Amino acid sequence: MAFKKQFEDYRFNLNRNRSWKYTAMLIFFFIGFLSILTSKFYLKTEDPLYHTKTYEAVSSNITGTVTIENRVYHPANGSLDMVIKMDQTDEEEVSFVAQEKANPNIKLPVQLLYEDDGYYVVRISDLSPNWEALAFDLYQENEEKETVNVDDVTSDSETDSTEEIDAHALITTLYSDQRKTKSEEGKGTKTKQEYALLVNELEKDFVKKKMKNYEKAITVEAKHKRQTQQEMNELQRDMKYQVNEEKADTESKIAMKKDAIQSSDESIQLYEDEQKSLQEKLQKLNEKQQDLAMK
Repeated sequence: MAFKKQFEDYRFNLNRNRSWKYTAMLIFFFIGFLSILTSKFYLKTEDPLYHTKTYEAVSSNITGTVTIENRVYHPANGSLDMVIKMDQTDEEEVSFVAQEKANPNIKLPVQLLYEDDGYYVVRISDLSPNWEALAFDLYQENEEKETVNVDDVTSDSETDSTEEIDAHALITTLYSDQRKTKSEEGKGTKTKQEYALLVNELEKDFVKKKMKNYEKAITVEAKHKRQTQQEMNELQRDMKYQVNEEKADTESKIAMKKDAIQSSDESIQLYEDEQKSLQEKLQKLNEKQQDLAMK
């Protein structure tokens, strides 16, 4: 009987130990699951911020592209200066709206400092010390608002009403991440002449870059032409040792090579003409720079 009682006590203690272990494991998993669910309340998570790179063309919702040519943040007076290039054919007025992430419900003051030939120098003011990110909207403003007769586009209606469509079209949105934005000491205040010289220099850099691209294109096309010419010469040499049926196929290949060479010649001529036009543009910009410096 004593042995039986000891055995039962052993089984009881064993079951109690197992129950304690299972309970501890359940508590551990519960605490872990609860930590995952509530982590966002005590762990700081950063949302990814958009940042439009300088010299990166952004597609427009209307026509052409928009590029940030220059961007500088001035902490001293809480302002951000940007030089924006708009490559579009429409000549409508352009307006701007700026909002920072720190205060998304407030529209920041935007001042157009200088404008010339598709270039816009703008200043966004009253930025918070930790503005984090900035969204800069560009809108196209039409001179007149368009009015549509609702009866013309709806089914049987007895009332004659009109609906006014606000011609306020979004061109694109440019983004700036404070961590990736260049900062400069001072207030960055410039005269109109200095802004004009800045834009002129940026335009010269753009023209020079295009000229280099055309030079590379000419080099590539000339290399392709030489390779095609060599392949055509080899086909012509092979014809000496071919029968009539083979010659017909080779002549067809030679004709295709001639067309390719002609196409290369036309492309090279086009690139050279563009280079010449850009060279003239660069000369005019140099003259403009001299005139601006003398004012």
